[in-house]
Amino acid sequence: MAVGPASAEGSTSVSSQFLSDIIGRPVNVKLYSGMLYRGRLESIDGFMNVALSSATEHYESGTNGLLKNYDSDVFLRGTQVMYISEV
Repeated sequence: MAVGPASAEGSTSVSSQFLSDIIGRPVNVKLYSGMLYRGRLESIDGFMNVALSSATEHYESGTNGLLKNYDSDVFLRGTQVMYISEV
């Protein structure tokens, strides 16, 4: 299940529940730039700002090759997040 900006009334609670359920789990975060980040979701706020640990950076998809492996936390600005999905 992928979550993006809420489009209908009532979907906000479902989205919030999904996001709270996946904290601590591996996720894919796709940005509008085409970058894909995979890592463990450490935190997320109401603006879709995301913190990942043990993250890897790919272009477009995981099959396009690893661009960077991050040893420290990665913070992604919510305005750049296209979607978040559980791995």
